[in-house]
Amino acid sequence: MKRQPIMLLAATLALVMFWMGCDLNIISPLLMDISRSYRVSVATAGWLITSFAAGYAIASPMAGWFSDRFGRLPTLAVSMGVFVIFEVLSGVAPNMATALAARSLTGISAGGVSPIAYAMVGDWVKKQDRSGVMSILSIGFSLSTVAGVPLGLWLASAIGWRGTLIAIGVALCFAGAGLLIIVRKFPRVRSHSVRRQSTLISVIESTWPQLTASFTAFAAAGLVYTYLPTSLVRRGIPHTWWLMLILAGYGLFNLAGNLVFGRAGNRIGPRRTVLVAQILEFASVGGILVSALYLSAVFLIVSSWIFAFCQAYIPDLKALAADVPMHWRGSSLALNNTAMYAGMTIGSALGTRLYRPGTFWVLAMVAGGAIIIGFSTMAWLGLRDRQKIRPVQFD
Repeated sequence: MKRQPIMLLAATLALVMFWMGCDLNIISPLLMDISRSYRVSVATAGWLITSFAAGYAIASPMAGWFSDRFGRLPTLAVSMGVFVIFEVLSGVAPNMATALAARSLTGISAGGVSPIAYAMVGDWVKKQDRSGVMSILSIGFSLSTVAGVPLGLWLASAIGWRGTLIAIGVALCFAGAGLLIIVRKFPRVRSHSVRRQSTLISVIESTWPQLTASFTAFAAAGLVYTYLPTSLVRRGIPHTWWLMLILAGYGLFNLAGNLVFGRAGNRIGPRRTVLVAQILEFASVGGILVSALYLSAVFLIVSSWIFAFCQAYIPDLKALAADVPMHWRGSSLALNNTAMYAGMTIGSALGTRLYRPGTFWVLAMVAGGAIIIGFSTMAWLGLRDRQKIRPVQFD
């Protein structure tokens, strides 16, 4: 495909990912408002986040399989349509039970958008260019943290949390309509034969190194990021705009990392880029550990920003997940998404069990162990390729 249509597609997909990320990230800072509306505790309102994540993780592999069998465009169109409907219903839900059901179905439909977006890039972009193009999608998602959350909080102050969710649904509706118009100009992609469809077990057996690295990367992020704000506040950082600026800086460094590692993947290959990034990531976690034990909050902030930069090799993991036979690319990328969010969930849960005041360094140490595991699997993948041991083909 020519570069100009591909970049237009990538930019539109990035816009879709931005609004999806806004929906994912905005609920947490709105929990107190939601709890007051439904007259429940903040902890009870927190189940809205859990229900969304659970629906996403469960539905994503099935959406990938549907896209392999019935085509990317129908799966994407249905998923975005359902997402918009239940996003709006989340905003107008009269009680907590209805809101939980709506958020679960929103998560299920979201599980059919992100992996299909990356699968489209895998279908239409040359292998040597995939990391760079996929980094544009990742940047769109990362921008939701830097710009989307402040925008959502501003909207919430003006039109309330219900109006904010409805506004996100409407914005995604327009972004999705533009995407569908653009995608219709691209060649249709679907399997040549139903008999060529692989099972999810087959995909896991063939791509487990990439899945493991994706899981450990997000587990490390969950361990570090979840309690970074709490640790900074305990070290004297005001729980005001200062903390918001620090977290915005975290997002900006993550954005820069996506761009750098995406381009590096095009030049030296995604696997080598991941290995280099993991080495730097491990060193940055060491800086977080030392800062948490012996240095001031300023060093902890800088170390966490460097970690955010080094941790942004997700586009390269996506490119590796897309480097499979076309007729099960959707399943591979969907499983990759599930591995990432499962890693984030388990990392955050483990952090909750381990964290105590003054023990942020423990979380950094466990995150370092996760990175080592991910590095080992990627090194094994390189050894397998050099020995000409190829994944099972389904021809």
